[in-house]
Amino acid sequence: MKLMKSTGGNVNRKHFLQGLGVLILIFSLGGCATTPYQGDGKTRSDTLLQQQFQAADKALTAQSGGGIIFAGFSLHSQSRAFRNDVVTAEKAVRSIDPSAIVFKLDNPTLGQAHDWPYATAENLAAVLAKVGALARPQDKVVVLVSTHGNVNALGINFSNQNYPHINARMLNESLAGLRGKPVLLLLSACHSGSFVQALSGPTRVILTAAASDRSSFGCQFHSTNTYFIDALLNQHDLLDRSLTQLMDAAKADIQKREQAQKLSPPSSPQIFVGAAAKEWANQALKNWLTPGQRQTP
Repeated sequence: MKLMKSTGGNVNRKHFLQGLGVLILIFSLGGCATTPYQGDGKTRSDTLLQQQFQAADKALTAQSGGGIIFAGFSLHSQSRAFRNDVVTAEKAVRSIDPSAIVFKLDNPTLGQAHDWPYATAENLAAVLAKVGALARPQDKVVVLVSTHGNVNALGINFSNQNYPHINARMLNESLAGLRGKPVLLLLSACHSGSFVQALSGPTRVILTAAASDRSSFGCQFHSTNTYFIDALLNQHDLLDRSLTQLMDAAKADIQKREQAQKLSPPSSPQIFVGAAAKEWANQALKNWLTPGQRQTP
């Protein structure tokens, strides 16, 4: 899932043609281009974001014990897989904690609903700051970013227009409020391994779709999920496995897919487990919350 030339990567012809086709279709329908920074769309996005903030405050007040806070970001509008990754991750989180606090942002592609706040760099930072303010030591935080990427770059695209990307420094600054708190960070993007060193910390677990010098796969326009999130979170025995077990199984599944489709070089997904996160990283997901902590919706 490599970024276009405008963000520093080589032009991927297949992605370019898919994006061009979507753009032509949008114009053929007579739609006017908009941006995430002005107009009725921004007003609606701001309202949706405030609604998510208010719902989070209310949910936290109702919780008597620890829980999970999930923040999912679909940054790119040229594949359905990115939003679907957020949906898949939310489903996995809610299977562990039905009353999980959830934030979902995206830049929808053609045919997807405009019912989440826009996934701009500013909104991502605002949400992660909110999560940092909400999260308690007994909570676990799950953050997913799904998009096209390149070395030290997570692409942002809205209505087929590229915007300045997010780099590791920016993301690390946005996560500052979560230092010392248990965080699972999922990055599904090409070259996402290039973020590991900058984002690593003793209480963090980081899973990436690819090594720092590799592309990842499954980001075509009509894809249901990226290969990484599909292999990681759509496992039938998800709750009975730990993060490390899930990652081992996902690596094996992705390797088989890539070999069968002659995709080379292999994506080589990466895992980092901080010293203080080893216990829960090796614990079955169903045991993340004690019976007294688990809430019902």
